[in-house]
Amino acid sequence: MEQLSRGRRKYLPALFAFLGVLLFVNLFSSTDYLLLSAVVNLQVVLADAPHTRVVLPPVGEIRARTHWFPVQIKAELRSVDLNSLRSTVFSPVLDEEQILHRIQEGISRIIVHFLIKLSLLAFAGAAFALYVLGVRSARTMVRGGLAATVAVLIISGLVYATYDPSGFDHMEYQGMIEAAPWVLNVVRDALDQVKEFGQRVQLLAGNLYSALQRLEEMGPLGLVEADLLVLHVSDIHNNPVAYNFAAQVVESFGVDVILDTGDLTDWGTALEAEITRRIERLGLPYVFVSGNHDSPNVIKRLADTDHVVVLGEAVTVSGLRIAGTGDLVAGSYLPTPASVQELASLAETINARWAAADEKPHVFMVHNHRVAEAIIPGLFPVVAYGHTHLWGVKQVDATVYSNAGTTGAAGIRGFQSKEPLPYSLSLLYFARGEDGDLHLSAVDGVHVTGLGQSFSLQRTFIEHGRNSHGDVELSE
Repeated sequence: MEQLSRGRRKYLPALFAFLGVLLFVNLFSSTDYLLLSAVVNLQVVLADAPHTRVVLPPVGEIRARTHWFPVQIKAELRSVDLNSLRSTVFSPVLDEEQILHRIQEGISRIIVHFLIKLSLLAFAGAAFALYVLGVRSARTMVRGGLAATVAVLIISGLVYATYDPSGFDHMEYQGMIEAAPWVLNVVRDALDQVKEFGQRVQLLAGNLYSALQRLEEMGPLGLVEADLLVLHVSDIHNNPVAYNFAAQVVESFGVDVILDTGDLTDWGTALEAEITRRIERLGLPYVFVSGNHDSPNVIKRLADTDHVVVLGEAVTVSGLRIAGTGDLVAGSYLPTPASVQELASLAETINARWAAADEKPHVFMVHNHRVAEAIIPGLFPVVAYGHTHLWGVKQVDATVYSNAGTTGAAGIRGFQSKEPLPYSLSLLYFARGEDGDLHLSAVDGVHVTGLGQSFSLQRTFIEHGRNSHGDVELSE
């Protein structure tokens, strides 16, 4: 009996110290940290499932088995300061590597601070438990606290040594939005690929130009002579790669004017509108009509951007008369398209107004294909549009209908598509006729497919009596 009592006196303090560490760490480890523009809460739970939990209110949470020691790590996004995030991400003095370095420094600082806090909690928890047990020796309490601190540091080292981020390849999801894991995968994969893919697209566009120069002696397949070369883009959907693509085409082909038929962004937020800085770098006249994914925020930002004209009244740029109308829902913050009846009514209004006009534009711009295709043939020489994400060009009577497809490959989520759409745009070649006016002579459709592994060009000649199916040339 006396031996049993001695055993209890020997092991009971260690048991109490262990329970004290569990109590203090599990209850008080939760801490908020500022990482760039986001407030992130970290917490660990000892003696729990060996998972990492990432909580994204109100979407839900994902969890993955990332280590084998029974410790749960929880990271919760508490808030994001969008203004601060915008000023950091689009800072004129910080490049991508500097921003990444800041993030890495911030994470390292947070980890060190959190380990110090865990050590203090372990010390306090062990000392408190020993005091509850009746231990009044300061020396014993300090020794117990130091032992608990060492144990927590050893546990932290084991978690670090066995931590495997690839565990998120088999993550579990809980929450109200079933598609959240897919969205998270899109962001993770797309951010890894954007920079590399943008460079690859630039290289391919340059190669395309070189190929056409070499083929020039073959006649119509080479470079087309033009007095004005217009680049038609559409449906960029906040994908920065689109501007790598466009910038290389501008540089290689000598583009004079850029037309954008809308859906510059996905949700029309002020943060997305920062992509307009890419437009400024192009340094060319940039004529824009809004799409259903744009918003008053985006339109205002574009109106304040150098070189950009947001179409209201008709304008003349480099001798080219351009008119158009924005999307019916661009005045709201919801991307839901207008109804078929509303679109048909808009087309009727356009037809009636311009049929009575004495001077008509060379190009009329709209976003939605239903409006574009309902414009009366012969009313305008060129109707430029987008929305469908499918490139196309056709001539009906005296009107050429040009659909640029999607210059942003339907946005950053396109990286995750099983059959991703090509990045596409159109080049419109205008030449001056005997009457001194500009006339469209050819349209090139340029496509980059297979994640930047190949390109193709489709040329359609717009000449009286020639524009038939046999007047289309292909180059790959």
